[in-house]
Amino acid sequence: MHYSQGVAPYYDLFAGPTDSPDEAAAFLCGLVNPGDSVLDIGAGTGVTAVALAERGINVTALEPDPEMHAVLLARLAGRFDIEAKLTPVRGGAGFRTRTRYDVCSSISVLHLLAAPEQEALVAHATAEVEAHGRVVLELPVETSARVPRAWSVNATRTLGRLRIEHHSAMARSSGGVWQTHWRFVSYLDGEKVHEVDRTFDWLPLSHARTEALLRMHNLAVVGDFAGFDRQPYAPGESRVRLVVARAV
Repeated sequence: MHYSQGVAPYYDLFAGPTDSPDEAAAFLCGLVNPGDSVLDIGAGTGVTAVALAERGINVTALEPDPEMHAVLLARLAGRFDIEAKLTPVRGGAGFRTRTRYDVCSSISVLHLLAAPEQEALVAHATAEVEAHGRVVLELPVETSARVPRAWSVNATRTLGRLRIEHHSAMARSSGGVWQTHWRFVSYLDGEKVHEVDRTFDWLPLSHARTEALLRMHNLAVVGDFAGFDRQPYAPGESRVRLVVARAV
């Protein structure tokens, strides 16, 4: 899978360790103990995986995109404090690690995939988790609360004479598809020297689709949230369904 197309280093810059503690890692830490194991499917540049490893969790970070995986490896360079806790793997859903995990999670991935790929990912997570373990799925869902968003500057990073701005927008497309637009603009001494634009097409899942995914893989919901803050999920109202499930 190749979806980053030049934005992975910028994504990492604006989602790096200088930001607030990773919400996904904090949520997952509520489900495991130090020494337990997590399979992070679609780990990206490793923000969540690193945060888990720093808390003593054994993490396998599975990422198919070559740019994202390369940035993940760069993030780990010199991190001798967590190298025994974090295993980066260049591979996607279906890559068998020959290990069973206390938690298998997929965060901010499923809405980017076609239906067969969604089913393959959930099947993989279910197959890799321990009998007593849990599967955690973050599912952006259909809601009237989601509205288009005009271009704006999300954040700015200053690195000496270099300033990098992260611009974004969100718009509806046809067939229920949404588009997230990212633009990273670099300025050297105030003069623009580089610009990268990327558009991600994604499809929110219906509540019925999320239920079908869980049923077809025999997953029983044990926690149903609207986000990492653990607010309760409300079908048709919440933007995200964050499911904690067990195989039955």
